[in-house]
Amino acid sequence: MRGVRHRGLPPELIPHRPGVSPPPPLKLPSKKWRDLILRVWHVDPLRCPVCQSPIRVIAVIDDPLVAEKILRHLGAWHDPPARLPPPGATGPYTYEPCDDVDSHPGLRKRAN
Repeated sequence: MRGVRHRGLPPELIPHRPGVSPPPPLKLPSKKWRDLILRVWHVDPLRCPVCQSPIRVIAVIDDPLVAEKILRHLGAWHDPPARLPPPGATGPYTYEPCDDVDSHPGLRKRAN
């Protein structure tokens, strides 16, 4: 893997190739998400809603299946409602074979 040997070394000990600019310094994540949540929901996501003590983010779950599993375990998951059929649709649909139309156009029938 690229750069694994140089991790943890002070910048002055990392060899630089001539003609190649060094990588940009790592930036801390932006706190704009906090400001947006505060503006929209009027709740500070980094303060405890009960005691107003500061809290910190220890994990971000972005996999929907993992989030669903956790919420189901806590009893907080609600299945989405069934989708309604589109307006003007009649149903349920059934399949009725029709001899005058080839249902499989690329398939040749065997002669008996």
